[in-house]
Amino acid sequence: MEIVNLNPRQYHRLTQIALWLLALIVVSGAAVRLSGSGLGCSDWPNCEPGQLIPQANFHAWVEFGNRLITGLVSVAVVLAVLGSMRRVPNSARLTKWSLGLVAGVAAQIILGAITVLSHLSPPIVMGHFLLSMVLVWNSVVLEDIARPDNAASNAASLRRSLHYQALAIGIATVVVIMTGTIVTASGPHGGDENVVRLGFSFPDVAKIHGSAVVLLVFLNLLLVVRTRRLEKCLFRRRASIVLAVTLGQAAIGYTQYFTKLPVLLVGCHITGATLLWITTIRLLLVSDRQQIEVA
Repeated sequence: MEIVNLNPRQYHRLTQIALWLLALIVVSGAAVRLSGSGLGCSDWPNCEPGQLIPQANFHAWVEFGNRLITGLVSVAVVLAVLGSMRRVPNSARLTKWSLGLVAGVAAQIILGAITVLSHLSPPIVMGHFLLSMVLVWNSVVLEDIARPDNAASNAASLRRSLHYQALAIGIATVVVIMTGTIVTASGPHGGDENVVRLGFSFPDVAKIHGSAVVLLVFLNLLLVVRTRRLEKCLFRRRASIVLAVTLGQAAIGYTQYFTKLPVLLVGCHITGATLLWITTIRLLLVSDRQQIEVA
């Protein structure tokens, strides 16, 4: 049997598939919670004790469907590892980052089981989501390293202050995501009507989260204004994308709050949070690759 080698472009496509599947599972996990299907399957890995596939039950199939996507993610991650070993030219750095995905997915499967067995304990559900964000970060870095045209983006130089400002946006994004999980764990969509929520006041934690979003919007606006004279610059383009996603995410967030958290808008907000995280990481990666000016 002939062993297949991959060229850089083919391997990059493989990392893209892994990235978007990891993003998809965040959305599908949200669909489980928002549809009240978190306990649609009461056992793990079987849906019910002695029964792998659920019966004709909507909530069970929503939860089981999320598990099937987890299987697809696992396959994509394994292929990313094997592909890194068959890529020509070979890169130990790609293999290292792809192995990070394996460790993350394994941890996610274990945490998923604990989530079900703990009957959707809010801190465990929060950890499940935040671990997904770590996996997305790992996957974005892997996809970026595997990008065949990366070398072409290293030519431009960047003021040191812009580099630090991008880092501040990254930190603010982490704060927004973490406070967002607290808001979610304090709100009405717990995955099951009997799940106990966190004991925080929902309006109070929502205001804290909203204040973090306002800060993030301000930082993004400032960065875009400061990069307006950088022509044909990947850093500027990615900063503009982050700003657009942040503004869209803020609009959805405030709308869902004042319309009493309709399920569809909450799902869009979680999807937006994932896109915000991806675009912010990509901004930080191009910032790190640019040459730094002292001025």
